[in-house]
Amino acid sequence: MTDWLALSDMILPGGPVAPLEEGLFICEVALPLGEGTVLLEWHQDQNGTQRSFSIFADPQAGLVLLHRKDQLVRRHILPGPLPFGLGTARVVYGWNRRTGRWTLSFGRIGMGEECISTGIGPIALSMDELSGLCPRDGSALRHASLLWFGVTQGARPPERAPWLGLRTPIETARGPVAAGSLRPGDLVQTKDNGLQPVLRVNRLRLPGRGSFAPVILRAPFLGQGSDVLVSADQLVGLSGAEVEYMFGEEEVLVRADALANGSIGRKDARQAAVDCVAVDLGLPELLLVDGLRLLSHGVRAAPPRTVLLAFEAQQLVSLMARRSLFGAA
Repeated sequence: MTDWLALSDMILPGGPVAPLEEGLFICEVALPLGEGTVLLEWHQDQNGTQRSFSIFADPQAGLVLLHRKDQLVRRHILPGPLPFGLGTARVVYGWNRRTGRWTLSFGRIGMGEECISTGIGPIALSMDELSGLCPRDGSALRHASLLWFGVTQGARPPERAPWLGLRTPIETARGPVAAGSLRPGDLVQTKDNGLQPVLRVNRLRLPGRGSFAPVILRAPFLGQGSDVLVSADQLVGLSGAEVEYMFGEEEVLVRADALANGSIGRKDARQAAVDCVAVDLGLPELLLVDGLRLLSHGVRAAPPRTVLLAFEAQQLVSLMARRSLFGAA
């Protein structure tokens, strides 16, 4: 599984000067943007060696990525006009030194659109450069619309996986244990099959803004005693009169972002990167978490409950919110 080598706001040790053979620089940007926006600009003059990495965006002119290593300068262009309407856009710059090619793409997330350009002769980023780009210490200038950026090796970004915040209290054989303190072999309580052993606890550091922004499930709306931080795609078990009335089932699963209506839950974009865990029991199981039921991470097997579609979840959450405000009547 490919991991993020670097994320915005990470403090990285000065890594090797040797460039990464292959990689992706990915960033997400809040739209709309004005004309001639400098999304990211980093310059360094060290021991007479000049280096820079900058991204410029304009609705009509397009994207320009400027990369310099001393006397070697590359200017990669994605010509406009680009779809700079409302929403969140993702910019991806990829390079491969073995093939000598680069790609630069732009698209609004969830809109099914992608503009892309390709070329030859890229300059590859190095860990040494990333150690200068990532920290929020003023060495790299970032536009307010730049939500986060990260770099990964390989031709594809890391796979997404549902996760839990490190402090999430998981019910175990010895009582509540913070998710970040779980170890393989620990016995955790599940709704359907009692105590089950943890096979793996995958510790992750992921983007925390844009399409990756997590959700805070607010107490006590779903029965929990405290706020719980989860990924937007974490599946949450819901039951009660509203579920039986709308779907004829005792319990259904909904994505956490469907619960982010401001009262039951809300998006949390305070951090550019978050530390978290994915708890793997092998097969998907409903973990008992301080009054909540959260589906564990595992193999790509069918969930044990019906997973609501986005519009179904929206209707259910709307009904739940009305009942919480006005009561069963």
